[in-house]
Amino acid sequence: MLNATRLTINATRLTIKNQFSYLQNFISSPRTFGTLAPSSPWLCQAMVNQVDWTKTLKIAEFGAADGVLTKRILGKMRADAQLQAFEIQPNFIHKLNLLDDRRLQVMGHSAEHLEGDFDAIFCCLPLLSIPTRISMRILQRAQQRLKQNNGELILFQYSHLSEKMLSRYFSWKKIRVVKNFPPALVYVCKSL
Repeated sequence: MLNATRLTINATRLTIKNQFSYLQNFISSPRTFGTLAPSSPWLCQAMVNQVDWTKTLKIAEFGAADGVLTKRILGKMRADAQLQAFEIQPNFIHKLNLLDDRRLQVMGHSAEHLEGDFDAIFCCLPLLSIPTRISMRILQRAQQRLKQNNGELILFQYSHLSEKMLSRYFSWKKIRVVKNFPPALVYVCKSL
């Protein structure tokens, strides 16, 4: 009983520490860090459910943060698949590098520099907070890199205001996820 109580207390401390880390990052850099809390399990599940994991071998993740979605992606990936996780925040790059999985390559720079062709790209970037020129370059780069493989961009946003920007490069469908703070919209996008 005492060990179970200690485990619960330690898990609670870790959750609070993680929440505080997100809050600190948001306050220090709201333009590049667009959320106050990590993605919920329901949001992560809604995103990974959009991919046919039997055929998906080359994957990218934009804005991987501390790896909440990254871990879910790795859990779904085939043994021969590869994931490039893009993140620019140094403390999150450090956390991502602690994930022990040979299929994961942590990219400590902007998704603007994406190279190669991909079957799926997951995006957790706050498109409306990032300067418009950069958001457009990232979306254009994603479109170019997915087109060869007829791949999909799966991203979430907290507002429908990015739909006009998305429509320049992709056709898309939208899924609402209310079990997240704040509630989110998942977009499943195909290159035009």
